[in-house]
Amino acid sequence: MPRHFCTYFDHQYLPRGMVMLKSLHEHYLQAHVHVLCLSDECHVALSAMAYPFVTLIRLDELEAADLELAATRSTRSRIEYYFTITSCLLWHLLNEHGLDEVTYLDADMMFFSSPEPLFDEAGDASVIITPHRFSPHLKHLSKYGLYNVSWMTFRNTPPGLVCLSWYRKACLEWCFDRLEERRYADQKYLDVFPVSFAGVHIMTHPGGGLAPWNLEGADICESPTGLRIAGAPLIFYHAQGVMHIAGPFYITGLQAYRAKLNNPAVVSFLKEYISRYARASETALQLIDSVYFFGIRRSKKLNYLRKGKHLLLGVLTNTIIRLPPLPSKGAR
Repeated sequence: MPRHFCTYFDHQYLPRGMVMLKSLHEHYLQAHVHVLCLSDECHVALSAMAYPFVTLIRLDELEAADLELAATRSTRSRIEYYFTITSCLLWHLLNEHGLDEVTYLDADMMFFSSPEPLFDEAGDASVIITPHRFSPHLKHLSKYGLYNVSWMTFRNTPPGLVCLSWYRKACLEWCFDRLEERRYADQKYLDVFPVSFAGVHIMTHPGGGLAPWNLEGADICESPTGLRIAGAPLIFYHAQGVMHIAGPFYITGLQAYRAKLNNPAVVSFLKEYISRYARASETALQLIDSVYFFGIRRSKKLNYLRKGKHLLLGVLTNTIIRLPPLPSKGAR
């Protein structure tokens, strides 16, 4: 029986999405992923790739099925509208598609082993959420939410639907990219789940939810059976902040969270992610007009200044990775 997942991204996030999709499929053949394409270019590219384990959904299809969602589009920025979509996509798949269970995944993740242990530890829980597990020097960031949206599972049970219904209604009412006392985007609402709803499981497996904000000090090592964290298999890494600067140089996203690039195992898996991201970018370029892919309609000066800032910070914090020349091979 397949396990259903969902995600969303546009053409500029496509290479990240490709890495996530392929790595999940490599380690979990029963995964079937419903991808909401946030741009026509993204839909065209993924249609050409024809992944057999992926079902594509157009944004206008979701909006036609969820008029309450569509009505919020003019009231929010693009990223705020994307935040609003998260709960609505989950609701749509459970109710309109009749799925028994669906897990939302952020697109900028990479899987290193099967996620089945995350389902096993949850037992018959109706909801699974991922704790941030902030490193000690980042505890102050908990004001933005104790949990991260990167992995959320909802099952089509009364407790699961009650929780998801509340979450969707809350996001439709307010979902903005600013911190208020009890809310921040679509993320801080998750703080309410364990205290207000039944059947909510907080992920405890150390291999789920590794990210730049909890990487510093983490016990990560390479073993004959793969990467391990705190003695358990690494399941997925949330590669937030990875960015191509120029040529073979990439920033890792660690500098924003004051995490050091001094563990050979961390260097190894970040190089693996960045190598796959680079190859996926090459493939995406072959399928999408480069004007859209690189977002050239934005100010070039602004883009160069932003990359220059990240490059300087990456040099100062020693969190840049340089890739060797890539083989002439697509990421499909």
